[in-house]
Amino acid sequence: MTETEIRALMATFGGAFRAGDADGVAACLADDFVWRLPTGTGDPQGDVLHGKEAVRRYLRERFAPGQDGVTFSDSRMEILGDAVLVQYRVHGSADDGSPVDAVGLDLFRVAEGKLRLKDAYWKQVSWPVS
Repeated sequence: MTETEIRALMATFGGAFRAGDADGVAACLADDFVWRLPTGTGDPQGDVLHGKEAVRRYLRERFAPGQDGVTFSDSRMEILGDAVLVQYRVHGSADDGSPVDAVGLDLFRVAEGKLRLKDAYWKQVSWPVS
């Protein structure tokens, strides 16, 4: 894919994600897409979603009314061949209600006009107790 094609794919993906459009996000994904989430339990990989249908189900739940949303800002993208790096800031609430304010990095892989991988990382910052 050309850099222009990759930028267009990422813009479509990002627009659908920000709009809470699970079907729009899924349309950007390869059938065998893998999403390694930045959180999870018991596995150093974090929670992993396999396939665009698993992502669609996850996002429908995540985007459901009444769910505490997260917001993303300060996004920067770099394209390195078939790899796309996106740096951003994320704000929201953890499952226990505590606030989240972190810097994140997503590694995407693209091929044949679709996203194949999203590997997400968030900084884990602990504040000293005074």
